[in-house]
Amino acid sequence: MTSIRCFTQCKAERFSLTWSITNFSFADCSLESSIFTNSREQLKWSLFLCTNGVEFQRLSFYFHLVSGPETGVRFKGRMAILNSGREKRPYPEVNMGKAESLMEGFAFGFPNFAREDDIMAVEAGILQDDTLTLTCEIYVLGCPENTQIQQVKVPDCSMADELGDLWDQSLLSDCSLVVGGQEIQAHKAILAARCPVFRAMFTHDMKGRRTNRVEVQGVEPEVLKELVTFIYTGKAPNLQDMATELLVAADMYLLERLKRMCEEALCRSLTVENAVDILIFTDLLLTPHLKKEAIAFIKSCIFDIVETPGWENLRKNHPHHIGELNHALFSVRAPAKRPRLF
Repeated sequence: MTSIRCFTQCKAERFSLTWSITNFSFADCSLESSIFTNSREQLKWSLFLCTNGVEFQRLSFYFHLVSGPETGVRFKGRMAILNSGREKRPYPEVNMGKAESLMEGFAFGFPNFAREDDIMAVEAGILQDDTLTLTCEIYVLGCPENTQIQQVKVPDCSMADELGDLWDQSLLSDCSLVVGGQEIQAHKAILAARCPVFRAMFTHDMKGRRTNRVEVQGVEPEVLKELVTFIYTGKAPNLQDMATELLVAADMYLLERLKRMCEEALCRSLTVENAVDILIFTDLLLTPHLKKEAIAFIKSCIFDIVETPGWENLRKNHPHHIGELNHALFSVRAPAKRPRLF
């Protein structure tokens, strides 16, 4: 498992201008600053200050994009007036609340930037020798950049493989499972931890505890090896080839997960030839899902299955299944022609 942190950097290029307007009291209509640009000269800006709203006693201020890309720019800006001490006044100062889009040749700004009376008032200390000084900042937004930092790479858990090596190589084994004249070397602690039946053997069976040998009955050697492989690794690589036998062993040793794995494999392997045999097999164990799937499969292929040898065996020796199949066939809308089952 890899732990990753992701960072998104919202980029913005900042540039500013301080603009002094002398003889401000004689200003009429609109004034434009000189052109200013960024360090790479990709964008050219100017400022507009409009005084043609004197009748409303308001000054208007605008950012003008003189030159820029065809797609325009996204920008934010703020503007303030400096007092005679070259300090920003608490009023007026205007800050754009959100980014705006601006195309080349267009302007955006503040129609009601300041009251003319507030600026002209002597006690305000804004004009010095009839000079108005403004300062502005422009932030041009760029495309956000994403970066990822791989902090710690946590290796995948390999415990199943490592326990499998203990089993395959019989490393540090401390007990033997005897089946069909063969001895299988294993580890009591692992068997007891993973299988309740082996746990009972090693904790209650005095002979097994004393000799560290367990006689296994009712299971073929290859099936037992597959079962022990599952106990160590959680996997059964040969399950498909011995699903029926392994299902019986899993039920015997109370390995519920292995039992369900075998049941699923048998559901996938249903055919016209073996469906009846698998249905009969479900009588031996509690496998409701497998039984349901077998009945559904037989129902879907009933005309072919009644011609197989297994069907005669089912009819003669397991008649209760005939009743179950009749119920399944007739409990829903029936086909145009139904076979006689008995």
